[in-house]
Amino acid sequence: MIKTIGKGDKMLTKQYQYVIEVAETGNFSKAAENLFMAQSSLSQYIKKLEKELGVTLFDRSTQPVKLTEAGKSYLKTAYDITFLEKQLLNQLETFQQVKKKKIILGITRYWGSLLLPRILPEFQKRYPFIQLEMKEGKTKNLIDWLDNKRIDIAFFTASSQDSQHFSFYEETFLLREEIQLAVSSQLLESYHLSNQKMTPQRMMQLPLLTLRKGQKLRGIFDEFAKEAKDKPTIIMETENITTAYKLASVGTGATLIPEKILELTSPFDEVLHLSFEKPAFWELKAFTLKDSTANEACDYLMLLAQKAFLI
Repeated sequence: MIKTIGKGDKMLTKQYQYVIEVAETGNFSKAAENLFMAQSSLSQYIKKLEKELGVTLFDRSTQPVKLTEAGKSYLKTAYDITFLEKQLLNQLETFQQVKKKKIILGITRYWGSLLLPRILPEFQKRYPFIQLEMKEGKTKNLIDWLDNKRIDIAFFTASSQDSQHFSFYEETFLLREEIQLAVSSQLLESYHLSNQKMTPQRMMQLPLLTLRKGQKLRGIFDEFAKEAKDKPTIIMETENITTAYKLASVGTGATLIPEKILELTSPFDEVLHLSFEKPAFWELKAFTLKDSTANEACDYLMLLAQKAFLI
């Protein structure tokens, strides 16, 4: 599978390895740890690279650090080079393309709506002979399918604890997305709360709309409730994140939302998207079956997924 840096890729030059690792971890310290090097050495190398290129690749004023527009362009090319080098190794090893008629893809509904339209058209152009069978489910369904090797590739928001179970799969980081609170200004005012950054404690003062147990966003909500040490007032549970968001926009209650919710749906009325004082995130990851008979096709699907949110 396409591997990110720090995982034994001998062909990648250092500059690509280092930039990819910092971009995927969002943290110079964590990136240096994964690369088995000192943070100061990594920082100096990136600064030297930026000076040579004449551009700034990372905005270091935020945590996690974020790519600049120049950095996004650089990262897309780095992923392209990663794919081409891996493809070359496959071709040199086999001297033939091993084809598989079907790839079974598992994905949650949220990520299916956001990711698949970005990657499938290009994939189908390149591999029209491969049938993609899609299995949609909740996070717990994806984990079960992976545990039982029932899918070739999966896309979902996996925690580090989730990742430890899947020894048959190659893990790839794709996106770090902020989790926010959607709430109407009228509802905030009625509870005498400001529209500044939110805390779990202040959130628990509001009537709340949540997803049902077993969904990743509900797990994040439960962690907030645990941190606040206060019992939440849950007025409604739903299976559908867009339902919760639209109800929040008309003042029914407040609900947790991922940052890209507006790509899926629009609110009925004006609604605030409030960040938390201690920023909250979830991470989209991919898990690809090792030693698959469709290595090259899966690699290309992963390449498209890695670049999907860089535009």
